[in-house]
Amino acid sequence: MKRYFKFLAFVLFVSISYNGLAQTVKADKHPFKIYAFIVYGGYMQNGTEIKASYKQLSQYLSGYGIKGYNLIYEQKMLDYPDGKKENGVPNINRIDSLGREALELANTPVSLDLEGWKRFDTIKTPQRMLEVIAEFKRVNKQSPLGLYATVPQNTYAYAENINRYDQWNKAYASVAAAVDYFSPSLYNYDGHDTVGWNKSAVYNMAACKRYGFPGKPIVPYLTPEVTQKGGPTTMLTYEEMMNHLQTIYRLGASGCLVWTSSGTRDANGNKIYIDINSGWLKAVRDFMAAH
Repeated sequence: MKRYFKFLAFVLFVSISYNGLAQTVKADKHPFKIYAFIVYGGYMQNGTEIKASYKQLSQYLSGYGIKGYNLIYEQKMLDYPDGKKENGVPNINRIDSLGREALELANTPVSLDLEGWKRFDTIKTPQRMLEVIAEFKRVNKQSPLGLYATVPQNTYAYAENINRYDQWNKAYASVAAAVDYFSPSLYNYDGHDTVGWNKSAVYNMAACKRYGFPGKPIVPYLTPEVTQKGGPTTMLTYEEMMNHLQTIYRLGASGCLVWTSSGTRDANGNKIYIDINSGWLKAVRDFMAAH
């Protein structure tokens, strides 16, 4: 009899645990869009390197359903009177111009990169960001607008005390309310360690949800690049990129923003050429086909 009751208690525990997990993990099939900012040398076609500009690469990827997004770096939006990024001042005219330009592709997500201000100054910095967001939206109320690695704050590599970011994320609640979608940075700060990456993804996705806006999409930043100190930049493998995509999908992401650097070179110092039929990009293609 005691064994029977112990068994019932175990079943109840598993049921409660599963139901609690179901509130944070989207197991059902749902829409997922992949956007890319690829600024490499070109693409591979039948074993041949085809040189391509950013625009040409974007057109090439669009043929496989990979859309572009409008990434706006802070130097396009701010002035630096004393030459210091931390003291950048919003340039209203330029922000207005950028907002109007974005209307030409109104359904394309706009992502503002405002990393120069001191992020742990939770008084001035959120207010400055709100000023930029408000001005952009004054002239453009159509384009979905988000911020790179701001709500929630960038945690970089995973650490056991990652919860310390809770306090800073809370300080940016007003910014979270102002954006249209959340974009945590899930770059490969842990190198090729998918275990650490997965833990970071779980925390960051949960941090987005803690803001209390269930209707706002979560569209994390991903990159195929793995930067190593003292060594060449390497690329995620097929398996690693597939893991990243499947993980954020299960955690409820509505898509992702794939970012690359124009300065990235291979071990021989050559520009990178993407290959839709191998490696990380094939994982993207296969994932899209399955979802």
